[in-house]
Amino acid sequence: MIRIDKVVREYKTGETVVPALRSVSLEIKNGEFLSIAGPSGSGKTTLLNLIGCIDAPDGGEIWIDDQAVSKMDTRQKTDFRRNNLGFIFQTYNLIPVLTAYENVSFVLSILSVEDSEIKKRTMQILEEVGLKGMEHRRPDKLSGGQQQRIAIARALIKQPKIILADEPTANLDSATGEDILRLMKQMNERYGTTFIFSTHDKMVMDWADRLVMLHDGSIVSDERRRQ
Repeated sequence: MIRIDKVVREYKTGETVVPALRSVSLEIKNGEFLSIAGPSGSGKTTLLNLIGCIDAPDGGEIWIDDQAVSKMDTRQKTDFRRNNLGFIFQTYNLIPVLTAYENVSFVLSILSVEDSEIKKRTMQILEEVGLKGMEHRRPDKLSGGQQQRIAIARALIKQPKIILADEPTANLDSATGEDILRLMKQMNERYGTTFIFSTHDKMVMDWADRLVMLHDGSIVSDERRRQ
């Protein structure tokens, strides 16, 4: 599914070059529930952004489904993200003036899905994430956990192969965070969607079937807990 081969990413601060990733190589199979973890500055968010075609490496290659995404131009990356990837953020990134239904359904509108299919799929996914009856509420009328459930529904609605989640529990209390992780694991098992987390939250690490640890831009351990 995903092959990362000797990837390097550097940032410049004035005349100083700061290495974010140092020749990172990693393979991720279909349907994995994987956490990329490490302290602040370890390179985990940089790696997630490279997989998500939000950033480009300075060296090495990234392949997703036999497509060399690291060599794509901006337009090709935009199309690839739209058709293959879903994103979940710690700040939810919902549109405040839209209802839960509208925040989820607009993704399919962009993909030119027919109205009847949009309604069917939106109502189905909202029910699956536990928001049945809340479809007409705006984000400010929902709890943080409920807002993150909208974000999960939005990520899943287009049936992506991969979902990238950057610190998805950071703004949630521990009980709500565990509920969100349980929900994402259920979605992983139900749809076979690959979930990749960037986190420093031990609870997220504990839920992961595979834990990849980064330190100073290098992989220092790769532990598979469950098959």
